[in-house]
Amino acid sequence: MSNYVRPVPAARALLVVCAHPYDATFALGGVIAAFAGAGTSVHIVCLTHGRTPDPRPRRRLDRARDLGRATRQLGADDVTLLGHPPGALALTSLDALADEILAARHGVDAILTIDATGDDAHPDHVRAMRAAFRAAAKQGSTLYAWTLRTGQAARGHQVLVVDVDRERQRAATACHTGLPADDPLRRRWQRLADRTERLVVLRTERTAAPVVTRNG
Repeated sequence: MSNYVRPVPAARALLVVCAHPYDATFALGGVIAAFAGAGTSVHIVCLTHGRTPDPRPRRRLDRARDLGRATRQLGADDVTLLGHPPGALALTSLDALADEILAARHGVDAILTIDATGDDAHPDHVRAMRAAFRAAAKQGSTLYAWTLRTGQAARGHQVLVVDVDRERQRAATACHTGLPADDPLRRRWQRLADRTERLVVLRTERTAAPVVTRNG
């Protein structure tokens, strides 16, 4: 049971869908740790090896190793790193991506991804969110999206404010050895002191219509 005042939603098993390895820790890490701390079985699937193409196999192996260590710090049960090229997720159909996601872990209560409904969203995040929605619809799961936007900007969807575990998140981000200590991404998230995050409810078990988003 969670000791947080504003706990994450109750879920027996959670599937986390992210586009890039750093998404699972720098963006979603606090929420993942909170779900794991509440007794939820957490399973992570990452669609690509990074934000930009890297032809060096050694770098991809290092990222996979670091992601495995990071997600263990967060309390996740396992992580699946798929081999889609960065920036090319649109070349794979949403149904195919959804099937790959569900092959990593089927039968979960809820799916968590990154909110990519904004006009400035990364194309990989847009595709990952849409694939996560398709996967949630296929098996009747709730879909949550971590967001930095306020509730008023969530386009009519319910927004949950939850307490998160920053300590475990910081320990997880430190596992990314290939990211320089002065990297802007690392500095940005290490400055976070607030113990809360916001989750947009993009789909409930009773939702029939798809999420409204820009083409991606």
